[in-house]
Parts: sequence; structure tokens; C-alpha cells
Amino acid sequence: MKITALTSFCVDFFPELDKIYVGGNSLNFATQCKLLGYENTSVIGAIGKDRYGKLIENQLDKLNINRSRLYQIKEPTASNKIFINEKGDRYFKDDSWDGGAFDKFRLSESDWNSLTDSKIVAMPAGAPNLKELLKRRNENQLIVIDFLDYLGIDFIKEHIDNIDIVFLSGKEEMLDELQELSFQKETLIVPTLGAKGSVALFKNKRYYQKAIEVDKIVDTTGCGDAFQAAFSIEWLKTKDIEKSLKAGSIAASKVLNFIGGVEQG
Repeated sequence: MKITALTSFCVDFFPELDKIYVGGNSLNFATQCKLLGYENTSVIGAIGKDRYGKLIENQLDKLNINRSRLYQIKEPTASNKIFINEKGDRYFKDDSWDGGAFDKFRLSESDWNSLTDSKIVAMPAGAPNLKELLKRRNENQLIVIDFLDYLGIDFIKEHIDNIDIVFLSGKEEMLDELQELSFQKETLIVPTLGAKGSVALFKNKRYYQKAIEVDKIVDTTGCGDAFQAAFSIEWLKTKDIEKSLKAGSIAASKVLNFIGGVEQG
């Protein structure tokens, strides 16, 4: 089974720790797929011709993730400044994100054609290529989109057609409206609720999964991406929501044990 993650690749700066880690939704998603044993995992996107781009290439190579369509362009590699509070929860400041190569990259016709045999295609909703992906998808693909925690319900409504799984970092007060939207559109919507676990909304039903406890939360960066990868794979295999929620929760809990979205040497 071929899985493709596109197009978010960045470096995460942790100013308080004076550390730099590679990340981005797509790198984190692809990493989790590989760790779950899916060898045919690939990425599409762009990085800068800089040392940060090289770090991303090295991380993908370490796991033998296909990066033949990860391009170097004349823009800086995207970056994000992440701060961590005393509970291990991350937070951002107004100037945290620099989109760089991520903002400028557009898939070529050859890139789009390479996706036709991918069974799972994952993309963050903030990607400039989102609308084109939704136009070009085929019926044999599972299209999973991460709407993160800053894109509201109106934005989800605008793009939900042709999406199979909507993921987002949600709040409990959003669940009723999201459940109605899921029912209207016949789309699986999966909000994660941090320490309160996760919820899946489908066919006017609500499924809950408690968060798996860990001894110590080091950093929550990348937990959602790991959750999404494991959930998507299990859902494609079994169409069992409860199993998919459990698989996602297990994957997310492992990412809490280190700093950054993926464990790095």
C-alpha cells in the first residue's frame, strides 16, 4: 500500500532550549507510517537550499522514506518557533511561523500524476495545494486533511467535500456542530481533545477514546500527526472506528516522550 504525505516540511526551533528539530505535519505523518511498517511511504514538497533542508533530507533518509519529489527551491526552509509551558503543552507566538518554501511550492503535473496509485494521501489544510488536491483526487484514495487548531468550522465547511477524514485539534463546545456537519456531509470527523482524548463523529454517532496516560509529558509536538497516521491506516484496513481511535491514541502517546515531532538521533 502506497502512502503519500504532502507538503509540510519544516524545522522546529525551541528557543528556550536552544534546540532545532525537524518536523512539519507531512514529515511527522510519513515517519509514523514508516514506524508502523508501511515501507511504501513517500513525500512531496519543497525545502530550501540551506542546512535546515539538509536536516530534513537526512531524517527522511534515515527511515528510507521516498523523497524523490522533495524539491530544493530558492526559498528558506519553512520554520516554526515552539515554546513549551510547565505542563509540556506547546504554544506559539505571533511571529512563530515562517512559511518559506512551503508557501511557495506548487505540485507539477508529474507530481499530481504520481499520486494516482496512493491509497492514503495526507495534507494539512493550510497548504496552498489543498483545493487542487481535492479537485484531482480519485475514488480509490483515502484523503485525510488536518485542519489543526486555528482553522475554524467555517473553513472546514468550505473544503469538506471530497475529504474522507477531517482531523482537527478541537474543543468540546465544537462537537455538536461538528457532529451535525459530519451527518450532513457523510464525512468522518475526528477532533482530538488533548489530555481529554479524542472523538470520532460519523453517521450521527459519537465515539470517545480516552488519552493514554504516560509517566511524564515531555512535549506534545507531533502527537496529532502520529495519531492521524495510525488512525488512517487502521480505518482503511478495518473500517472500525473504535480500533482506529485506539491505534491513534497509542501512536500519539509515544510521541509525548521526547521533544519534537519525531524522535531524532
